[in-house]
Amino acid sequence: MSLEPQILAARRVLAIAVPMLILIMSIGTAQGGALRGEGDFEFYLDFASLPTGGPGAIQILQIAVPTKELRYVEKDGRYLAEARITLSLRSDETTVYHKRFQMSDTREAPPAMKDLSSFLYAIDSCVVDPGSYRLTVKVEDLQRRKKSFLGLVRRVYLASIVEDAVLEMPAFDADRLNLADPILVWSYDSRKRYVPNPMQIYGLRKDTLSVLMNALVPSSSSADSLTVRVSLSKERGEIVASELFKTPVQERRSVFIRSYDLTTCPAGEYVVTIEAEAGAGFRASASKNFNVAWELLSWRKPASDILVEARLLFRDKEYEAFAQMSLGEQEKLMKAFWRKLDPTPQTAVNETYEKFAARVRYADGHFGLFERGALSDRGEVHIKLGPPDELIRRPVPKDRADLYEGIDKIEDQYKIIDDGFSNRPSALNAVRPPVYSPEEARALRGLAGSDTGSFEIWSYNFKGDPLLPQDKGMTVHPGLRFLFVDKDGYGDYRLIGTSEEITQ
Repeated sequence: MSLEPQILAARRVLAIAVPMLILIMSIGTAQGGALRGEGDFEFYLDFASLPTGGPGAIQILQIAVPTKELRYVEKDGRYLAEARITLSLRSDETTVYHKRFQMSDTREAPPAMKDLSSFLYAIDSCVVDPGSYRLTVKVEDLQRRKKSFLGLVRRVYLASIVEDAVLEMPAFDADRLNLADPILVWSYDSRKRYVPNPMQIYGLRKDTLSVLMNALVPSSSSADSLTVRVSLSKERGEIVASELFKTPVQERRSVFIRSYDLTTCPAGEYVVTIEAEAGAGFRASASKNFNVAWELLSWRKPASDILVEARLLFRDKEYEAFAQMSLGEQEKLMKAFWRKLDPTPQTAVNETYEKFAARVRYADGHFGLFERGALSDRGEVHIKLGPPDELIRRPVPKDRADLYEGIDKIEDQYKIIDDGFSNRPSALNAVRPPVYSPEEARALRGLAGSDTGSFEIWSYNFKGDPLLPQDKGMTVHPGLRFLFVDKDGYGDYRLIGTSEEITQ
């Protein structure tokens, strides 16, 4: 994919507002880290404010969509991906900037790299006054329509969105040294043509951090150079690298780019800090977070998959904390978590994780309907305890008597459930008392007449095969039994009864 046309387009946009000297700065950083689109796929959004020398600021937006998220369609012997981007920037209820455009990529073959290191990106900019704004960015995959009637008729495409992201545009003071936020770059060449890194992730696929900076010197300063210190540190302040150097000032501006080797930095979140001095007391500093990730799964696995695994592994408060972590911090925590459960730490394979991943794949393939299979009731039980020792399935129950027997089985592990096809006059004619247990009440809720939903009974001879320490102690007695009922007849089985109260 040729990146030069996109870079030149971004430069043309900026040429109206600022001198050519800072055109290489046409990418941005997000306050607090890159934003990730939510929806049918992932994309990354970053933004930054750059000083113009006047009262306004240039707001630079950069968007990256990993090619693994896009569909490539063969056309005339080549493969094409197309995405439509809609930008909207609002101040209060007033839209100050709105734009829609498309980006595309044509290749001889579909992308071979199925991770974050291969992506399409777009750059856009506008000039705004200082203040608070809200940004909404929507990305649509124009090669994938939603699988619905409206999706086909109205051309509704799979999409992802960052909605109402808060942007605080600073007021750049003409009487002081102004630094733009550090800009993270994926790669650049000798002519300073670059590929931005709005994902802010380095490590396995890119072990060199490149930082791009822009400084505006006050008109009252006569400095012809800046003294700059660049420091890389862990989130808690431990410095892992530091460099002091001078960079020239031309027409009150200084633009420089520096690169740093990250091969000795373990997975986690880091901070790059730039401190600049223009003499005569003019000082300024700026910083930016970035992530280092070394596991292949961190690069290939969608963020939604990582969160699903965390949802299955951690309790509510732990999961909420995990969801707020950066990718590097998530990798570090997960690596430590699974290392404790590795039965053979001297080998390259963690058998416990491999079994967990296999169960997740099985649950996704067999139990999903209106939600991901791993998060369904049957999926969670399968992942936590493994496949049942005995499975009783009634896809078409004869009547409520079948379900009553299922409920009795939950209460009594020695209860015999017949095959559902033999004559059972005693069961069919039995008159049940009008007082139901909570499990029965939930099972019968919404059922009409003599019909009942399909159900499954899962039985474990002992306590199943739990992988995690918290699951090994969640029951007291052996012989676990679970009753799942499809009350609405759509294949959406819900857990409505267990042989024992499950502790978390």
